[in-house]
Amino acid sequence: MASSSGKRYKTIGSKRKDKELERSYSNKFLSRKHERHFNIVQDRRLLMERKAGLILDFAPQFGEQLENRNWERLATYPAPTNIAVVKEFYTNERRLGDYPTEEYMSYVRGNTVQYDPDAINRFLNTEWAGEQCQFALSMEEGAEFVDVESVLCVPIGNFHRNMNGVVVNIRRVDLTPLAKY
Repeated sequence: MASSSGKRYKTIGSKRKDKELERSYSNKFLSRKHERHFNIVQDRRLLMERKAGLILDFAPQFGEQLENRNWERLATYPAPTNIAVVKEFYTNERRLGDYPTEEYMSYVRGNTVQYDPDAINRFLNTEWAGEQCQFALSMEEGAEFVDVESVLCVPIGNFHRNMNGVVVNIRRVDLTPLAKY
């Protein structure tokens, strides 16, 4: 006769559960608020980047930098974009309520996606030397829109400005033919 009062082990909790990081709300969203926000994001149109090939005649130095740094994969599209995944990224990237989210971090299909400067440098296999890039330096100095306008625009074209005189945008028809590409 078998006894049912044999040795029993009482399980208090799983060791794995203690080691596991805090689980998110679901496989796709960080919280219920994010899931509700996805319905709003889903109705929005997504403006995709234009596919553009590298034209070495127009920017030979740019092409050389891509080759020297082995960044050719950045100039190509490995696969068509999944719009649903992009919208999930933007939904979870937004801070909603008191749900704790890190800066430069999102969540897509159960995976954390970091896009802080260090993560981007790791992806590019580069090390930041600490100096500012040319774009940051020009932003500090202030852009000379008159010079930019004279190079990019046809003679009668110009930047559109708001009531305060700040540059807002430029119409495509005002660009020189070379700048349209």
